[in-house]
Amino acid sequence: MREMERTARIIRHRTRTVAVDYDGTITERDLLQAIAFEFGDPVVVDELDRALDEGRITLREEIVGEYATVRGSLDEVLAWTAERTRIRPGFDEFVELARREGWRLVVVSSGFHELIEPILARDGVEVEVVANRVDPRPEGWVVDWRYGEDCPFCGQSCKRTTVVSLAPGDELVYIGDGYSDRCAGEAADRLFATSDLAEHLESKRLPYEPFRDFFDIAAALAPNRA
Repeated sequence: MREMERTARIIRHRTRTVAVDYDGTITERDLLQAIAFEFGDPVVVDELDRALDEGRITLREEIVGEYATVRGSLDEVLAWTAERTRIRPGFDEFVELARREGWRLVVVSSGFHELIEPILARDGVEVEVVANRVDPRPEGWVVDWRYGEDCPFCGQSCKRTTVVSLAPGDELVYIGDGYSDRCAGEAADRLFATSDLAEHLESKRLPYEPFRDFFDIAAALAPNRA
């Protein structure tokens, strides 16, 4: 089914859509869980992380549960995050390349608009963002999960359906680094992976293109124009 889905897009695509994860992909470090450890209950966060690794809960349940323990204000969390967040080299140039080439570039994250957009704005990056929302209440942050229900491929509420819907008739490129990128990445025509995602794909003997920074990706997607 996956190959039929990909082949249909390749046959009819005229343009390119690039979906890119945020935490640990655009940024050099994935701080989504680190925030929950710093401002939430480390014992609960550790238990939920272990449960996800063991397949007892879904990613949605993990993130919702972790952030329910977060007690810091949005300003406090943003200040802490900004100090520790660096954009991966070449991303600004990659955004400009996509603009010149007419590609649709979309950030697709399991994180939150409230934590993503201020960092991108700080660095002067203008790009379309699809992500969850969060209500930072004093008694615990409430996650407004924006992705669909059980995916027919992985059985979880994941990014795959959203990512595929962004690219009707287009070549779909996906760029990611972690757990939330597994199912969505497998739907892509070209998949760029690093860190845990790369290890996962290697363990399943699935094809991907490795990268260190966005200069690598630009050179692979537009070798004569990057």
